[in-house]
Amino acid sequence: MVRFKGKTVTRLLLDNDNIFDSNYSIGTKNISSDIIESIEAFEDYDDNPLLKGVKSSQDVALNLKLKKGKADLSGNAELGLGLDSKQYAKLNSILVSKKTKGFSSIGYNNIGENYSPFNFVSNNIDISKLSELTQRTSNLVNENGFSSILPDNRTRVNDNFFGSVNSLFKIQDNLSLRVNYNAFKDRLVRKEETTIIYGFDNETININTSENIKLRPSVHSSAYNLIYKIKDTKLLTSDGKLEYKKIERTSTGFNNNDLFSKETFSRDLFFTNKIEYTNRFKKATVLQSSLNISTNNLPQNVDVTIGVQNPEQHIDFKRNTIDFNTSLLSKIKANELALSMGYIFDESFVDSELQGVSFINQSVINNLYYQISKPYLNLDYNYRLKKWGFITNLKSEFFQIKLNDFNIEENYEDSFFMVYPELTINYYINKKSNLYATYNLSNQIPEARSTFSGVVLTDYRSLLNNDFSFNLFNNHSYKLGYRINDFYNLFQFNIYSSYNYSKFGYLARLNIDENINFSTSIVEATDNENYQLGFRLEKYLHFLRTTFNLNSNYGISKYQNLINDSELRNNTSRNLLVEFKARTGFKSAINFENKLFVNNNFFETDLGGSNEFTSFRNDFTVKYVKNNFQFTLDSQYFKPDLRSSVSGDLFLDASISLTSKNKKVEYRLRANNLLNQKTFRNIRSSDLSTSSFEHNLQERFILFSVGFRF
Repeated sequence: MVRFKGKTVTRLLLDNDNIFDSNYSIGTKNISSDIIESIEAFEDYDDNPLLKGVKSSQDVALNLKLKKGKADLSGNAELGLGLDSKQYAKLNSILVSKKTKGFSSIGYNNIGENYSPFNFVSNNIDISKLSELTQRTSNLVNENGFSSILPDNRTRVNDNFFGSVNSLFKIQDNLSLRVNYNAFKDRLVRKEETTIIYGFDNETININTSENIKLRPSVHSSAYNLIYKIKDTKLLTSDGKLEYKKIERTSTGFNNNDLFSKETFSRDLFFTNKIEYTNRFKKATVLQSSLNISTNNLPQNVDVTIGVQNPEQHIDFKRNTIDFNTSLLSKIKANELALSMGYIFDESFVDSELQGVSFINQSVINNLYYQISKPYLNLDYNYRLKKWGFITNLKSEFFQIKLNDFNIEENYEDSFFMVYPELTINYYINKKSNLYATYNLSNQIPEARSTFSGVVLTDYRSLLNNDFSFNLFNNHSYKLGYRINDFYNLFQFNIYSSYNYSKFGYLARLNIDENINFSTSIVEATDNENYQLGFRLEKYLHFLRTTFNLNSNYGISKYQNLINDSELRNNTSRNLLVEFKARTGFKSAINFENKLFVNNNFFETDLGGSNEFTSFRNDFTVKYVKNNFQFTLDSQYFKPDLRSSVSGDLFLDASISLTSKNKKVEYRLRANNLLNQKTFRNIRSSDLSTSSFEHNLQERFILFSVGFRF
């Protein structure tokens, strides 16, 4: 994610127009810097211009101002070939006219790069998906990520295609239409070797697995945004998205010398549409109404062969939501008020069947209907009194819950009324610094994936179900901090502490042996606590021509679980993360950048067991730029555990580029992973195990490419 003054950037504008929506990574990854004249940031940004000056926002938009003379059609293309059949091709174009503005990109590569917003290597969530989390259904067979602490470009062994078209049409002065379409296809290859040693209650279990994986994801995503300016004070918008995602995964390997094979297949169809009407009937008063509907259907199949057994799992999750909302927003001098009322209907269907396996006193079938409906009334009030600022939010919801489970004779049905507040107090010492304190009480409703009672197979050795009882998760959150944002002097400082407590939560009951991991999620009273202490500093020192960044976070988490026949285990984890970065800005031809990361993890239980590991990483870059010539050398050093005898790994990458005098043609030679590290080994620990994890890497390649600008 891109940040500005510590805030997350939510939009990327092109000459003040939003053509990417929240998928702005398409622009940041593909637009050439050669056509950009300057970048400006808009704080307190809102897509709806009628809310400006009425509703405060923490969102930030970056606006790319194009160079003059680039107002018609411009772009760049690059073609590359390398040893061992390495290939790279990319074409980007920008069209700007009085009525139309657009950006398109198409590319292919098998060198580990990804220019799309779709990520199937790590589990990082793109910002465009955050707003959809309350509408999407559960994914039990999570095929989206390969675990690794290395950057994605080192672990991604791919065969990747991505195409994107983003257009904004100004049909009339008061009517515009934005259309976005993205297509993605990849073939990922992964080889994994894992040794896990479980130790608890004087019991030790060793598990050795190896797996060769081929992952084939494909995505087709289309979206639109229609804006109709009825009058200067009235606006009608309609937003919609249709996305189809297909993931195929095949693998073979060994689980403690038992040969297995696995095939999984999932199809994810998601649709959402929102209609919104805004009426600014007074200078600082707005009435806004919206209707948002969505549906998400996610069928998945898992087919496993291990020994003489051939279990087959069929899963079908479906979710429908309707959200109707009417809000009155007003701002009078230092008072900002928002009153919202509405109704949310949320229903989930869970159907699954496990064939080829049976359990005593355990159903292998799920047929569940889970419905949540709630009218709600929310009040937001912001007040500024001299140096004091108060932000309050009071939510009131009337829940109506219905849960019908085929495996349980008595269905659950209940209704209740909940009120929970949020309060933030700011004391502004001056225009650049402030103290802040926040309290928040939130209530989490159990998700559909935590309600079904029948057994579900998700992997060749992983089974799960739930021992469900309905409870609200009352989470109390406190935060206290001090912040400085001195953008003029290039100085940022933030120190904070936080505390979170939840009385009810998910308690994991794990049954583990050499062949199977069986996880049961239990909803019951727990004492889950989390403490955080954070520190962030960024400063540019002119006499050194260097920007320094220091980011540190120390956290303590207390949680419980049950392992095999153990009693309730009270666990504590401590995590310390330190990041230190330095980047030079010399006027000379040569500059440097260094990033250092240290991560310490410590786990202990009240039964006396403990585990600890400390990982270390250092990235160093030297860049030489002279006239039309550029040379870059990157090094990365990883030590998975400073306490372990496992050796660290060093990676070296280099690139040379030469640009023609007219800046139209660029020749580039890239050499990645010069030391040809073929595998990476990582050490991981938890409150119940220590593991050694090894996987393959994108091997050394040398690629020559030619780029053209038009």
